[in-house]
Amino acid sequence: MVKLILMKYFFLTCLFIFVFLFPKEIRADFSRIDKDNNKFGIHLALPAQNDLESAAKLVNSSGGDWGYVTLVMEEKEMNKNKWQDVFDQARRLHLIPIIRLSGSFENECWRACQPEEAQKWADFLDSLNWVVKNRYVILFNEPNHATEWGNKVDPVGYGQTALAFAKTLKQKSPDFFIMLAGFDSAAPSSPPIHEDEVSFLNQMIASIPGGADELFSYIDGWASHSYPNHGYISPPTANGRNSVKNYQWELSLLKVLGVKKDLPVFITETGWPHQEGISSNRSFYSSLQTANYFKTYFNLITKDPDVIAITPFILNYQGEPFDHFSWQKLNSEEFYPQYNEVQQIPKIKGQPTQEHKISLLEKLPEKLIKNSTYQFTLKIRNEGQDIWETSDGYKMKLEGLPDDFQYFFSDFSSIAPREEKTVYLYFKTGDRLGKFDVKLGISLDDKIITQETIWNLEIVPQVDLQLTTKLFPKRVNQGNDFRLLIYNSKQEIVFEKSNVKVAKSQGEIKEINNLVIGEQYRLVLLKPYYLPRQTFLTITQEENEVFFKYMLPFDLNKDGTFSINDFFQVLKKPSLFKLWWIH
Repeated sequence: MVKLILMKYFFLTCLFIFVFLFPKEIRADFSRIDKDNNKFGIHLALPAQNDLESAAKLVNSSGGDWGYVTLVMEEKEMNKNKWQDVFDQARRLHLIPIIRLSGSFENECWRACQPEEAQKWADFLDSLNWVVKNRYVILFNEPNHATEWGNKVDPVGYGQTALAFAKTLKQKSPDFFIMLAGFDSAAPSSPPIHEDEVSFLNQMIASIPGGADELFSYIDGWASHSYPNHGYISPPTANGRNSVKNYQWELSLLKVLGVKKDLPVFITETGWPHQEGISSNRSFYSSLQTANYFKTYFNLITKDPDVIAITPFILNYQGEPFDHFSWQKLNSEEFYPQYNEVQQIPKIKGQPTQEHKISLLEKLPEKLIKNSTYQFTLKIRNEGQDIWETSDGYKMKLEGLPDDFQYFFSDFSSIAPREEKTVYLYFKTGDRLGKFDVKLGISLDDKIITQETIWNLEIVPQVDLQLTTKLFPKRVNQGNDFRLLIYNSKQEIVFEKSNVKVAKSQGEIKEINNLVIGEQYRLVLLKPYYLPRQTFLTITQEENEVFFKYMLPFDLNKDGTFSINDFFQVLKKPSLFKLWWIH
């Protein structure tokens, strides 16, 4: 037994010597990190609307946009409506969520989740419309504390659960950006209550059959709790383990433990508590000194290219045990000075990658006629992650049309994800005939950003129409004063032709435009002193022939209807009878 203990401490000593005396130049993998990234963030106790708004005012201030918030998602609160509402609020406020998973709090500790629960979590997380393409997920919290993992330090159990969750999430969607839990680097090696981070990680990795290669093939980033320990009093300029740069020590440690991948860092917990709270704690700094430390800290750490996000603990906590960490004052809407100091630090405008998807809920017609004018009603749905605001430059666009074609879309103002809107397309074809693969989508800065929606459009020549009609009670059916109206399904006149000639009951109209091939129209035939006749016709590209019933000569006052007023009109003007017979 003594020999085993000596071997354990010899191994740990070698690790420390290697890490500190032989540091490695480590660069993070930025393949999934956006180039323009606002690193400022904050940790929230609850995703309340007021706290989200306060967070946005903090992290998106002084030129910044799209900062981060770390949020805890407990298993008992796996409510889709609740969390979708939280994500939608974060979307409107331009906040990127980092979601830390959590079991339920029971028996004075946080329940340890099991590997078989991974599918339930993956299904729930995948059911949400996330704010940005990267779905940042942290697998639980400080498992080297017994109270954070079922009241027992269990590196093997945590490793099995973490691997199952990471693998299942990746199988569900490659967009999940997965991190292990942040660890308490200041914890001593005193199982089963605490375990040193080095020992915990070594045991965890050793328990996995494929070792570090297998586990970290599913891990995309490193969540670090880089507190200014011991006692939360080390300055922002300190280095090494148990400093605000603790993450650098952790990255070196991972290399020693066989992790080949370079992991970008997310500092999801850090910061200095202040003396002020429910009761004063003189072992901490004053709120003014804490504010100065935060100012220095952010100016230093945001320059580190390995660090992607910094979310200090905690924006608003109105009671023990974290009242001294709260940035918001107790029982007040005001904040401690650190809020204003960080708010005033210059930031950059983040531009996170978001999915842009559009669905057309109604198909566009495939065959149109040249030199024609159309108005189409389009029902569209935002299936992506961003909010399309016309004030920000979003608009509908077509690409791939001939130069002599013209179009414009009506304004849609704003369309949020999962929202449907009706827009109108005003479209005018030109002379060119043929087939065209037209791209339709949402554009930004005059470039279509949604996935390709192809409108397979064919432009055909103008069509002809043969009509047959008879005039009751005449034996010879002819005239050159017929008038044809063509109505679409919205009862709008899309074509009109006057002075149509009919001879021997037959008439022909050539080069009809403004119609859609394959659609049905209502055709109305008019002649002075006769009641209108109508019929329906589906337009084809080749032959279009239509038959109207006998036209009845009972519209002597030419109001389009038959009534007693027609008789009164004859009594007033007997000459109408002769005029009617001639027609």
